[in-house]
Amino acid sequence: MKTPDPRLASRAFCHKLECTEEFLKSYTSGKAARGDCYLELFTRFEKYRCKETGAVLPGLTSRVLKIKPGFRRYIFATLNKHAADNLPEKEVFVITGNILHDSTQRQVFDQIPRSSSILCVIEPPGYRRLRWSTMRKIITGGTSWQGCRMDMLMILPLENALFKNMNRPDCANSINRFFGSDKWQGIAKGLAESRISPLQARVKMVEMYIGNLKKEGYRHVEIFSPAKPGRIPAYLVIWASDLGSRIRQIKSIWQTPRFLPGEMFHKPS
Repeated sequence: MKTPDPRLASRAFCHKLECTEEFLKSYTSGKAARGDCYLELFTRFEKYRCKETGAVLPGLTSRVLKIKPGFRRYIFATLNKHAADNLPEKEVFVITGNILHDSTQRQVFDQIPRSSSILCVIEPPGYRRLRWSTMRKIITGGTSWQGCRMDMLMILPLENALFKNMNRPDCANSINRFFGSDKWQGIAKGLAESRISPLQARVKMVEMYIGNLKKEGYRHVEIFSPAKPGRIPAYLVIWASDLGSRIRQIKSIWQTPRFLPGEMFHKPS
């Protein structure tokens, strides 16, 4: 099968890949993390080409499999398995299907012993691909027999489509499913009436999502914006865990200057 061409990506996207990999290296460096299972939802077996520099970079899946000491077991949930070739011969399981479906979720958790700790990385390609009801099921299914919820690193997209569709009646149901309620409509009204700014609207939306995670019982729910103060970020980094805080670590990693081959392309906020 012909290898697909690398997908074009912005420097900001490449920076996000670098930072996420660095976080995972740090996470697995602790003795307690070496027995964990790694669960990646919305897996994309792809390479990327930076639009600004032309540098070709591996995607997150390739990166995490090369981290040492790494995880005990890897589970990748993907819509398309055809690109999942040449995976290393270790505890790697690829689940093909829509993660919104109960049947796919059952396949995922069939591969995870109830005694295992889990790090789940979630980066949905759009708000329509993730529902709060699914998040609740993932959190419940990832809870160990000791009652400890899985660690979760979430890259929450703040895509323009979500905010453009807020005032479209035909999109209301999909946004309801994303947030798990219709409480977002008050924020949308404030934005439409210019009582709040686009940045304030995004902050309020994220606070609502954070509130959902806290209601699930997480002891630590933390958020970081990679954008400079006053600017609208393309995404936010969310950490949820019963075991400990990671916000200082996340801030340090995302604010560290990073390089593509031959070029520094990010400055600390």
